[in-house]
Amino acid sequence: MATPSLTPTAETTRTRLREIVIIHTNDEHGYLLSTESKDFLEGGAAHCAASWLRKGCDPSASQGNVLLLSSGDNWMGQAISTWFRGQSTIEVMNAMGYRASVVGNHDLDAGQEVLRERIKEARFPYLAANLYRQGTEEPVDWVKPYLIVEINGVKVGIIGLALKETPDVTAAKHLEGLAFGDYEPALRRWVPVVRAQGAEIILVEAHVCPQDLALLAKKVKDLDIALFEGGHCHQSALTSAGGALVAVASSYWRDYVLTKLTYDSATGKVVKSEQELVDVLYPKAAKSASAPEPVVQGIIAKWDERTQTMLGEVIGYTATGLRKASAALHNLLTDSWLWAYPQADVALSNVGGFRQDLARGQITVRDIVSVLPFENEMYELEVKGKDILYALKTSGEPLVLGGIRREGEDELILLKDGSPLKPEATYRLLITDYLYGNPSYPFKLQDSQPYETSVSWRQPVIDWIRVQKSDRDNPLEKHLDHKPRQ
Repeated sequence: MATPSLTPTAETTRTRLREIVIIHTNDEHGYLLSTESKDFLEGGAAHCAASWLRKGCDPSASQGNVLLLSSGDNWMGQAISTWFRGQSTIEVMNAMGYRASVVGNHDLDAGQEVLRERIKEARFPYLAANLYRQGTEEPVDWVKPYLIVEINGVKVGIIGLALKETPDVTAAKHLEGLAFGDYEPALRRWVPVVRAQGAEIILVEAHVCPQDLALLAKKVKDLDIALFEGGHCHQSALTSAGGALVAVASSYWRDYVLTKLTYDSATGKVVKSEQELVDVLYPKAAKSASAPEPVVQGIIAKWDERTQTMLGEVIGYTATGLRKASAALHNLLTDSWLWAYPQADVALSNVGGFRQDLARGQITVRDIVSVLPFENEMYELEVKGKDILYALKTSGEPLVLGGIRREGEDELILLKDGSPLKPEATYRLLITDYLYGNPSYPFKLQDSQPYETSVSWRQPVIDWIRVQKSDRDNPLEKHLDHKPRQ
């Protein structure tokens, strides 16, 4: 009688090897529409979906091997998303086949109630294993710490991590009752739970920058996590750390990460891995290559029409356009505040509030919403001159100046009369509620009872542009201060 061979045949090897494909995006910020230049289309949800379908990856296939994930910041950005508080983006993400997203810091910009509404509308869960009820280490009841899904016969555990610095970059009024914990303790708590429930591969989906994610991977090398995927910094990266892959795309659906893991069910190990960062950038002339996915495109077209109906009013004209980092655009914001509130002396805002350029040509309300997407309101404070100087010195990012300009390191000059700001004099200061409630800035300590205007920070910009009656013969550029004030 012949002794059976103990050597695996090619057929048994093929049977036990299972390929899992993970598509990862992050920091989509509601950029449902592609960004257009003269010759190219870049990003956009429908073009991104078409790109991975052309690669043979269909996240919507019921029996497929593709897992589509996001690490958060889904909807605050383009007006088509911001104005509807993410409802349009959730409908699009449902159609694209997302299986999970992490709670990003900007997903809280419209408040917890709005976020919970969006989560109810999503056909996928939101994850954050380190998001707790304040004063406890118990997860809030509207997110999950983890998700286990079966892909190509393999149980995959996905653990989500929210940005632990969320309280430093999000308006305090939106974070009542919430606490954001450290990453490593959350993983050490939940990885054993996920494994006990049958997960064969562990992934971490985190709203965390790539360098911090790589450090975390090294700290938890013993947990045998296969893949860490991140976001937040809008910096793409493909690397490895602590024996795991680390992957981050940039933002706005301008690219995505495609990871292929080959799992050996006999050994319980990932035996092969591949990663690719795929750009979503097409020449307009290449019609077949740049064709959007039709179902997703149809949903976007519906919301685009609604946006145009509500926000399409033409309020001005710019001959050259204004870059989001330009002094002219920054000065426009704070100067319009002081125009609307002439009793105020100084205005300060944060550079990070500007999210895209103002394109040349006609200016609509929709354009201003896209440039300044966050739902901030204006506060008026009474502060000393030395308080303003201290705020500028200690700010974690450059502040946009209105009513003053800097001369040298310590001297501030009032624009009204050219006199120096006096350290002991009292001034009326305009800021946003975001800056007031953010512990990274000192304003709450400087005036504990500010005047809350209940006026959107972008409304004076819209009103001021209207008054200038700019057009081709009288472009907005003629009315702006183009000189840097820092």
